[in-house]
Amino acid sequence: MDTLRGITKSLEDTYDGEAWHGPSIKKILSEIPPEKCDSRIGNGHSILELVLHMAAWRSFVVRKLLGDKDFDINDETNFPKGKNWHQTLEELEESQEQLLKAIASFEKQKLQDLVPHRKYSFHKLLHGIVHHDLYHLGQITMITKQF
Repeated sequence: MDTLRGITKSLEDTYDGEAWHGPSIKKILSEIPPEKCDSRIGNGHSILELVLHMAAWRSFVVRKLLGDKDFDINDETNFPKGKNWHQTLEELEESQEQLLKAIASFEKQKLQDLVPHRKYSFHKLLHGIVHHDLYHLGQITMITKQF
């Protein structure tokens, strides 16, 4: 399996497939009642904020893969606020579709190129978005243990 197909498979498995680590992102999020999406541990981010953060960084990856050299995450877009749970889940779903589409059109010979304005390659960025999602999924799972 080539590198891009392997990354795509990881994104698919962890998002809504048979992930080796346990329930997928979509499975865990589907079990969170809307009235609990603002739950948090201490002063940490809420579940809703974490999901929007995941979607924001997925959008960052998409924009970079599509060649937007100047796009970046800022303080306002890093942890967006003010959306409802249903819209947040739709935004994450849309980010999954856009991410898979962007990877499908990305030229694999560019994997070792540096991401504009970063000190890491597209290869590391793509693996990193999978790790980023799972890191925050772990946080979300810890928050749900309080319900």
